[in-house]
Amino acid sequence: MSQEYNEYRSLLKKGSFIEASRFAERQHLKSDINNPFWLTRQAAALTREKKFKHALEIAKQALSYNPSNPYSILAVAEAMQGLNRHEEAIRYFEEITENPKLSFYGRKGVFNSLLVLKKWDRILNLLTMWEMPADTVYRWKVKALEGKKCFDEALEVCHQWLKADPDNRSGLWSLIGLEIRQDGLEQVLSRMGKIAKIKSRPPIYKEIYASLCKKAGKHELALKQYDKISVSGSNTWNIRQRAFALAKSGKEAQAVGLMEELLKTDPTDYFIHKSYKAACGRLNQHDRVLKFYENLLELHPEEKTLFGRIRKVKKELGIKE
Repeated sequence: MSQEYNEYRSLLKKGSFIEASRFAERQHLKSDINNPFWLTRQAAALTREKKFKHALEIAKQALSYNPSNPYSILAVAEAMQGLNRHEEAIRYFEEITENPKLSFYGRKGVFNSLLVLKKWDRILNLLTMWEMPADTVYRWKVKALEGKKCFDEALEVCHQWLKADPDNRSGLWSLIGLEIRQDGLEQVLSRMGKIAKIKSRPPIYKEIYASLCKKAGKHELALKQYDKISVSGSNTWNIRQRAFALAKSGKEAQAVGLMEELLKTDPTDYFIHKSYKAACGRLNQHDRVLKFYENLLELHPEEKTLFGRIRKVKKELGIKE
């Protein structure tokens, strides 16, 4: 990989999509302008920034240089999908479903658009035609059967999935959703509570139980579960859920401290930002938000969205810039 491409990838990983698109545009102008490579990268960055219309214009320009380039085809398909032009997107995605390097993205794109269009039978048909990992087949088969309201069949597929791969995270979440529909939240909550107490079970069962507690409005119980998970080795998702549970249970002072630590790690987390401002508002600590965002910008000067957040908080506080 070239140094320029590594720099582009680094910008994407940081979530600096506009900067990545501008970087790709500059590289295109510096290199062979008839080569679609950097135009395709520019379109991909714009799509990630949700600038779908502009992304489609750039992707089509790239495709005009080489109509058979699979990466340009993918860029057009993704931009169209973002614009909710799903029938057209599918036609482009289908062109790369057999490409050795891009078949995964092509097939995933087809399935995601068919999901929006609710074409469940077509999804089920393609699952029998394409050779894919078992986990992928199970995942989409359950979605399609749920879409068709064939809930008993979807449950049976979940059981097959978990028999083949016990404790599979996605399989368990799918099963829980179907069981709640069938038996009700309280019954599933009771069942999962017993399973979560078994020490030999992986943390996923405690995660699910904590999430169900929160869903049932039992925030204190949810917090206890998240605390147990953190003792046994947590991940960011669990920490986020614990922060939300703290805020819901009226422990805003603890919640905002945890949210600040999360935002230091990921200043792009929209949901944490939203909950953080709301929790500080309930504590009547609006000044704290401004001070924290200014400090956060010093930690992450590349995160341009913080400028907008700071301006908005200043406006709310009546501070003139």
